[in-house]
Amino acid sequence: MKSDGKPRSVPELDEINVTDMLKRLEDESFDRTLGGQDSLGKKIAGFATKNGGILLVGQDDLNKGGKVIGIVEEEFQKEFGNAIAGVKPAPLTQQRIVNVGVGLTLALVRVQDIGTLRPCSYDGMYYERKGSATPRLSPEEVKRYHLIYGSANVEDIPTHAKKTEIDEGELSTYARLLKRTEQNVLSTVISPNGNLTVRGVIILATKPEEHLEGAFVEIQRYDSFMGSAPSPVGSVFKISKPARLMIEETSKIIEQNLPVARRYEGARMVQSPEVPSSVIREAITNAVAHRNYRSHEHIRIRIYPDGFDVSNPAVINEKMWADIQASQTTYHPNEGVYTFLNPALLYEGRGEGIWKIKEELAQLGKVAPEFKVIGDGPSMFYCRISLSPAKAKDLKRKKLGELIASRREITALDVMKRCGVSRVTAIKLLGELVKQQVLEHVGVTKTSKYLVKNPLEGNA
Repeated sequence: MKSDGKPRSVPELDEINVTDMLKRLEDESFDRTLGGQDSLGKKIAGFATKNGGILLVGQDDLNKGGKVIGIVEEEFQKEFGNAIAGVKPAPLTQQRIVNVGVGLTLALVRVQDIGTLRPCSYDGMYYERKGSATPRLSPEEVKRYHLIYGSANVEDIPTHAKKTEIDEGELSTYARLLKRTEQNVLSTVISPNGNLTVRGVIILATKPEEHLEGAFVEIQRYDSFMGSAPSPVGSVFKISKPARLMIEETSKIIEQNLPVARRYEGARMVQSPEVPSSVIREAITNAVAHRNYRSHEHIRIRIYPDGFDVSNPAVINEKMWADIQASQTTYHPNEGVYTFLNPALLYEGRGEGIWKIKEELAQLGKVAPEFKVIGDGPSMFYCRISLSPAKAKDLKRKKLGELIASRREITALDVMKRCGVSRVTAIKLLGELVKQQVLEHVGVTKTSKYLVKNPLEGNA
């Protein structure tokens, strides 16, 4: 555990003299290794649990002679990537490749401590930097960490971003919207070491991608010809800005690339998006606010002639998503991000965005949007918004459900008028609901009526 409770500054990579590091003894904030996935993973986890540190890769320990072997950069990058994938939660890291002689290359890795998310594990086992070693934590030590820090939020992880990299215009905007001073706003996004937290980078950093891997939106247009599979059109468009600006710009690009509906008011033609701006904005905001910011993946948007889809690294798994749908509960993995976006009016209802998207598209007679979680640890959240009209059968069922929800009893004539169907079809629809025990049929011929027993699921 930390001896003084205060974070210690880890030097920036460009401030380090590699010649001095080759002679430096290993200690709590510095270590060296010849490489290898497991060695990298354990040492990174140990530094992340404690105070952070610098790792020199390509030199043997001094107590073993300190021979400089060097690295093969391609091999090192593969091992490093695999190591980071096994570290949970993954700390922020930076690399610097250094040439120290003819054909001899070393790597410096700067590891940031994980803040209140400590302790950190590699391959399911917890490690901590203690002196010049990185031992596994005992169950009692792990428990002590959990008791001290509890269930901390990933938003509080410190980053490498300085306060000078804040978008001053966004800071002023949020101070006004939240009715707080700029200093009060800053206090919620600054880590103990004086840098921006993950939350601060998402909301205020001018270039979030430089400090948080995957913190950008990638947009690609697609088209299809003669029934063939969609193929990309043009180049990929990439946006990395403070969250509010990124959401607004992304929403406008989607809207501009979707078909518009045209109607006439007298002699004047009026154009409007076939998908409401509120639906587009809600889908993008949902991806930003629910994104797993421990993941290196980014938000991907594909625009088609008949709609668009959004994929983002998810915090939840398939089972959690099934439970959320079944109970229509709300889930906020990044509560601090919501706190900022809420007064900016970038989403329509706290925790109700998905249900509001469904409602708006249903009112327009569009096919129901698709939401699903793909994979499990890591997982992706997928959203598909389509311009296609809902099937006639689905519209009839919706109208019939609304009728049943508003009445204690109905007749075949009521169904004919509400759903625009013949008497034969109306009786057939009512007969199916009698079999499902939604309705009870009483009376005969034209005097018969149907008593509501159980409202249709989803229309109560």
